[in-house]
Amino acid sequence: MIRTGITGIDEMLGSGIPRGTRVVFSLEPGVEGRMFMMKTIASALKEKKNACIVSPHCTGRVFLSECSDILATDISNLDGKAVILDSSVRESINSREKRVSSRKQAWKNLIEDTVQQHSIDVLFVYFDLLYEDLGLSKALDLLPSGGQKDRITTVVEHLNLEGDSLISRFASENIFDLIISIHSAFTLVPFFNFFTLEYVSWARMPRRSIPYSITEGNIRLFIPKIIITGPLASGKSTFVSHASDSGISVDRGDLDGYRTTVAMDLGWLHFRGFDITIFGTPGQPRFDPIIPQLVKNAMGIILLLDATRPDSLVRAKELMDLAHAEKLPLVIAVNKSDLPHQMDEAEIRNILNLRDDIPIFFISALKRSDVHYVVESMVDRITRHPY
Repeated sequence: MIRTGITGIDEMLGSGIPRGTRVVFSLEPGVEGRMFMMKTIASALKEKKNACIVSPHCTGRVFLSECSDILATDISNLDGKAVILDSSVRESINSREKRVSSRKQAWKNLIEDTVQQHSIDVLFVYFDLLYEDLGLSKALDLLPSGGQKDRITTVVEHLNLEGDSLISRFASENIFDLIISIHSAFTLVPFFNFFTLEYVSWARMPRRSIPYSITEGNIRLFIPKIIITGPLASGKSTFVSHASDSGISVDRGDLDGYRTTVAMDLGWLHFRGFDITIFGTPGQPRFDPIIPQLVKNAMGIILLLDATRPDSLVRAKELMDLAHAEKLPLVIAVNKSDLPHQMDEAEIRNILNLRDDIPIFFISALKRSDVHYVVESMVDRITRHPY
């Protein structure tokens, strides 16, 4: 087992990548995704693995320098050993072998010899120039098979110029055991990067797309905005407070004796490997004009209801319409369900005209475990949403 070094991915994979599997990081043109491969290399070396890095696009010195700049870590000082087959190897093979089949065999012999001589645990392959020199099938044939007793793990990075058709081929022909595609998107949030777990051979796992950001040599799984909305006094500020590691609330008393949010509640939390920002909206109708602006660029909406006030469902429907909730991942949380109440799920679904796939949870926002369960469901729906 090796880890990618990216906390959220390793948790989703069940601690990391099993020994002997094949992994591909498939990069969309224009996306900055090189850190995925480099983090995995650094993680393997930290775990005292011996690695062979096939880097035909640059010299070994340049590669190590790039890794140091991007990761802010000198991987040559880590505990494992790295053997680099670099651009000088490619130049030598291409000048010596004029036929594609001969070039392929020269690479295959060299990789096999290197793996045996240096007791390699993990083979890292930068695939693009091998694909260019040899063609797809011959380049793929360079990767070790999984039939050996002492199997090595293979991790590949490539620039995908063929789109979904190549991803589908990789999955349908079982060429790779783990396929992670890395993209940029211009929907929902104006510009963000996300990666998709396209296929995992060793686990039953739905296809998931996860936003991320890159800061200080790390990949952060990042959900920039989840909206908490709902009628007045439904418990939005309490929900945001109990969901958050830290936050702020702007509220004041009104004539009815309630504390009411007059701008928004704002909270930050680190949860299940994600950095998340949550925004609570005001519930009073006079603040309705600001709700479309607060919802702009949101990635999901949690609608909070008061279980003791079925009369507030009409107002909740108005807030759903203001927030254009039908376009985003949506979760319903029915707060104060620990108090005497008559509201049931069928009534809620009927009045709010909810689809069957939208979950409804009866909770108490005073219980952090209840709140985190709702947030977890929201994160799950966001990662399954097609960007």
